[in-house]
Amino acid sequence: MEINRIKKQLFLIGMTAMALIACRKDSGFYDQEAMSQTVPVNIYDYLKSKKGVFDSMLLVVDRLGLQTTLRDSSITVFAIPNSSFRVAVTNLNNTRKLAERAPLNLSNMDYEQLDTIMTQYIMRGKFKTEEIEGQDGLVLHGVRYGYLMNAKLTTSATSGFKNGGPKIINYSDMRWSQFQKNWSTTNTSSSNILATNGVVHTINQDHVAGFQDFVKRFTMTYPPKNYIRLYSGKLTVSAEAPDSPYPETSYFMLDESPITKFFNGNALATKPFWMNIEFPVAQVCNAYALTSANDNPGRNPKAWNLQGSQDMVNWEMLDERTNQNFQDFFMQRVFRFKNPKAYKHYRMNITENNGRGIELQIADYVLGFK
Repeated sequence: MEINRIKKQLFLIGMTAMALIACRKDSGFYDQEAMSQTVPVNIYDYLKSKKGVFDSMLLVVDRLGLQTTLRDSSITVFAIPNSSFRVAVTNLNNTRKLAERAPLNLSNMDYEQLDTIMTQYIMRGKFKTEEIEGQDGLVLHGVRYGYLMNAKLTTSATSGFKNGGPKIINYSDMRWSQFQKNWSTTNTSSSNILATNGVVHTINQDHVAGFQDFVKRFTMTYPPKNYIRLYSGKLTVSAEAPDSPYPETSYFMLDESPITKFFNGNALATKPFWMNIEFPVAQVCNAYALTSANDNPGRNPKAWNLQGSQDMVNWEMLDERTNQNFQDFFMQRVFRFKNPKAYKHYRMNITENNGRGIELQIADYVLGFK
């Protein structure tokens, strides 16, 4: 009897302990460590060993002559799977088909555009996940042109597992903006492949290569040859910007850098705001390009006309545009017009902005022949 009583007590104690363990409050979400895999080859050879996965990226790398960079340089590569290129090229060729243009493939696409796209995925320096854990992520620099990208480590929310949700990298094209609302972001499916010369993180298969710009890059119209620079055109404007507090005078419209700009908060106080190009010798121009700046789109030009003259007294209308919109910051738009005649003066009259009072800004202005 005594033995049975002891057994019952032990049984009750065991059941109570199990109940306490079962009812203990879960601490919630767990921090999972991102696992690393070391491979005894360089990044180029690692990508090449993954047949059927990174073939498209390697085709572009080979076209651009980046093999040595991927073999010898200290870099971090965000590897683009075949599916990402497949979707991008399909979208492009669907657009070209509507315009009755021949399809393109990675073997015959414009070299410069592919080069620009690839600089978004090959970064200077070696960066594993633990080095990009900061709240704001880490700004990375493209290996060729220093293009700015942001990598930020995050943890997927998964409850009930000891090691928590998987670590992923939010990888963003900063689009030359400090404001995250302007960024274009994808994420990784795997990370921390440690090759002999750097680190490989693999981009998710649902990512479209080139972020938001792939189709745009291969359907855009190239700017005209810059006659202002080639033939010493002189710029004057109807309302010059002050030198302070920031240098944003009309000079910066012609410096061929979208990072700088002309901005005048009172430019349209008297309409139109005009900018005149005077050539030492008359030139035939039939195209121009305007580039939007880095912030408030309400300051962008919306309506304008272009005139030509020999004496700045008698003007002839060459082109007129209304209801124009620049969909992105740093966006260059090219406009062509029919003109067989050489003029010494070309004057653009801007009559309206996109809603920001009397303010006006232009990052770049190119006038020439196309």
